[in-house]
Amino acid sequence: MRYNLKYSGIIIFLIVFFQSQTIHSNSVKCIIKGKVIDIKTKEPLPGVNIIVEHTTIGTATDRSGDYSITVSPGQVHLLVSMIGYKMERKVLSLEPDQMITVYFELEPTILEMGAVVITGTATPYWMEDMPVRTEVIPRLVIEQKQASNLAEALSFHTGVRVENNCTNCNFTQVRILGMDGKYSQILIDGDPVVSSLAGVYGLEHFPEEMVDQIEIVKGGGSSLYGAGAVAGVINMITRRPMTNQIRIKYLGNATGGKMDQHIGAVAEKVNETGTLGAYVFGSFRKRDPYDYNGDGFSELGDLRNESIGFEWYYKPTENGELLTSFHRIHEERRGGNKFDLPVHEAEIAEWIEHWRSGGTVRWSHRTSPLFDYRFYYSFSFENRKSYYGGLHGNTDQDRLDALNFYGKTDNPLQISGLQANYYLAGHLLTGGIQYTQDRLKDETAAVTAYHIDAVFTNTGLFIQDDMHFGWEEEIQFVAGFRLDKHSELNNWIVSPRINGKFEIREGFVLRGTYTTGFKPPQIYDEDLHLCGIEGDQRIIRNSADLKEERSHFFSGGIQYNGDWGEIPFIFSLTAFWTRLERSFREHFVSKQGNIEFWERVNSGGAEIKGVELDLGVRPWGTIEIRSGLTYKKGYFDTPHEDFKSRHFLRTPNLTGNIRLSFYLTNPLDFYIAGDYIGGADIPHEIAIVGQDDPELILERSGDYLQVDVGLTYKVPLNGSFETKLNMGIRNINNAFQKDLDRGAYRDPAYIYGPVRPRTLYLSLETAF
Repeated sequence: MRYNLKYSGIIIFLIVFFQSQTIHSNSVKCIIKGKVIDIKTKEPLPGVNIIVEHTTIGTATDRSGDYSITVSPGQVHLLVSMIGYKMERKVLSLEPDQMITVYFELEPTILEMGAVVITGTATPYWMEDMPVRTEVIPRLVIEQKQASNLAEALSFHTGVRVENNCTNCNFTQVRILGMDGKYSQILIDGDPVVSSLAGVYGLEHFPEEMVDQIEIVKGGGSSLYGAGAVAGVINMITRRPMTNQIRIKYLGNATGGKMDQHIGAVAEKVNETGTLGAYVFGSFRKRDPYDYNGDGFSELGDLRNESIGFEWYYKPTENGELLTSFHRIHEERRGGNKFDLPVHEAEIAEWIEHWRSGGTVRWSHRTSPLFDYRFYYSFSFENRKSYYGGLHGNTDQDRLDALNFYGKTDNPLQISGLQANYYLAGHLLTGGIQYTQDRLKDETAAVTAYHIDAVFTNTGLFIQDDMHFGWEEEIQFVAGFRLDKHSELNNWIVSPRINGKFEIREGFVLRGTYTTGFKPPQIYDEDLHLCGIEGDQRIIRNSADLKEERSHFFSGGIQYNGDWGEIPFIFSLTAFWTRLERSFREHFVSKQGNIEFWERVNSGGAEIKGVELDLGVRPWGTIEIRSGLTYKKGYFDTPHEDFKSRHFLRTPNLTGNIRLSFYLTNPLDFYIAGDYIGGADIPHEIAIVGQDDPELILERSGDYLQVDVGLTYKVPLNGSFETKLNMGIRNINNAFQKDLDRGAYRDPAYIYGPVRPRTLYLSLETAF
């Protein structure tokens, strides 16, 4: 804690100093007011982002499309953007104490364009102008997919793949550029409050009612976000109250006659002046177990999820805001067989019950047009009960042994910090401090000697300079570094970064990146209760001399955002290379009964390299095409202990996606989406009768092309009601693994490809 207190004092001193300087030098201010409307319908646009370029100054239009923003006198570059609309830029010359009115008319364009993102630099930027390449999944795309949670919202995105890793418990992980899910850092509103343990099932925990936008930055991100940001970061931006409405939705999925049903409701309220607002949500999901191959054991497990939460903000002054949020999630899932019996009486059962409480308190304040800061405290308390095992005999001893597979885990995580931004003569300086405390208490009935009660702490200090120069400010660099002191390491970790952007001409941008990441030696994700065949339980612990894992990420590419004639068009081509040093590997130690003991050690390292291509075009106002392709290869320096292969396992070289949206008439929309997953090497453990140890082989999977279709119809109703009917088919061609193992001795991890078979869905949503 001494690091936290020491450096907090330094940062607070700098804040007071800068604040005194900026207040003294910027007592003269100007006000820009205006209105933003749709150029075709002439309707006002609420929620439009108004940003002063190369600063953190920004606001949004209210329900009537009106806005007001305070700036310094002089030349001001005002950017106006909204998801699905072309960005507008106006250069204004303002005299001291001047008040002017500026109107904007926005023109529709490709759906993902026009977003304001923050993840790449921790400061707001128009997506197409971001010096750090940031990809976005907007709310409209999430609704088009009819996603019920974060995992489903991430699907069908270039370079990002969500996969099911277990036919019993169906835990999912997200791979960024082919790297395991443990290398991706999940953020909630910029805070890393999804621990490695929570990340095992967390992608399905968060309901769509929480999510407003998803931002993805690929490559090492430890210079801003600390431990765990190796492959990249996924930032879930939560819903913010914007208007007065209530929305209720039912979504029903049918897979082979088994139902997966989701009911959600949200309510938001904002006062007339926009100084006070609140957003409340609740959801319930129930999925029946589904046996795809008819062997009596589920491929999709039984699942129940209940979620509730709120976000509330209050602006006591024009430039100060207090924000609080909270969510409470309960989820219970079970896979295997004999669902009518207690789990320890089934032949195979995986049962996990989670209770998650999380939230944040944040104070943000802009003392002048040149300086702002924020304090925050965020937390998540994860409580888990689990059972991993099975009953393979009828004797009393067999039943006693089956009871040994119960476990309990508590994982409270707390983060506090401060960030300050100061604009100085073409430089946007960002600095801050962050303190994290992550406690893990794990108990299992199987081996009491391997109980865990550990506290991991980390203090991080970071600084960043966002600089721009050139005749038209066409050159931009973001350079910075972060210092981290983790409780499991003796030395400070230094994580530098540098990003460069050069605008060749309007719309054409070159980008280059070098970023770093690290992962400290602590307990991770499926280290606890990892299941194998025959109900075996795997316990993984760190070796005594385990070092941190480091990464170096390089990328370079060209991007175009603009019009091809009068047709909106986007194109990007990016090459990337990641080098891992001292990469973590698991080494088998011993086995006692149904308990396997493994140890995590450092290996020589690994690398993955490849290229990404993204295309988007809207040739007519009623048709939009988005597609992407990723080709990559990954190798370890030394072969796997079990399979004698240097290849990244479960990682296809080629993946791709395409989405065609048809806006047929005003009330009717239609879309077709395809997701291609290339073949990969899949580990397979095959049980041998009469032998304790299974046979370990590598299977080469086939490739898969999943096709989804969907239709949205806006029901014409009178009054203030707005109703939408959605229907469609997921995986219409039923691209699903055909050679799944069968029976109680199956390998539950032998699963690859689309996460579910052909599924019909129907939803009804009403807002008023």
